Amino acid sequence: MNGSWRQEAACARAGVDPELFYPLDLDLTGAAVTTARRICGTCPVRGLCLADVMATEDPARRWGVIAGLTPDERTELHRDQLVPASRAAA
Repeated sequence: MNGSWRQEAACARAGVDPELFYPLDLDLTGAAVTTARRICGTCPVRGLCLADVMATEDPARRWGVIAGLTPDERTELHRDQLVPASRAAA
């Protein structure tokens, strides 16, 4: 996947600290995750970011808030993509 979209990402804007997306506290309602999600929520290329991370991320090494999702949320999304909901409910 061509990474030129990254230049348009909200996290690449001047003044946005990249460390905001790698908080130690991944509490879904905590300030750190909420701040990262707020920035991701304004991102014009969030879908491309999510597609890129889901295609390239090592599941054993997930970290940080990417495309507005925590590592656990991306793990769940990945699992849902592998096992369709109709089969998982069976």
